[in-house]
Amino acid sequence: RGFMYTFIGIIGMEQDVAIKVEDIASGTANILGPDYGTLFASLSIAITTWIMVGVGVLYMILGTMCLQKWYERLEKEYQDKVGEWKRKKKREKEIQKEKEEYVKYEKDRREGRGEWYDDLETGK
Repeated sequence: RGFMYTFIGIIGMEQDVAIKVEDIASGTANILGPDYGTLFASLSIAITTWIMVGVGVLYMILGTMCLQKWYERLEKEYQDKVGEWKRKKKREKEIQKEKEEYVKYEKDRREGRGEWYDDLETGK
């Protein structure tokens, strides 16, 4: 997998160079530098290709040093923490909803509308 990512990154680098060479050969290259569209495209291609090469190298190092299990363990721990965080957020929303319902109940009760609520709760 690492070789594939690195290969795709190198192809992207070559494509970026080919675009620049094509501009120079066609005479559309500006002495002051490229226009903003070409600059943005070139920059995004360069960033993406370097990220691809970096990920490929990282995969190769992990594979070479037999650290794939370490990476999988880190990934599992991360997923467990994300799941725990989601459960905690859900519980916090439930508690907040219960508090809001209680505040509404108390407000109604203070205004005299809550007596029939009390009858329902006690079963009278």
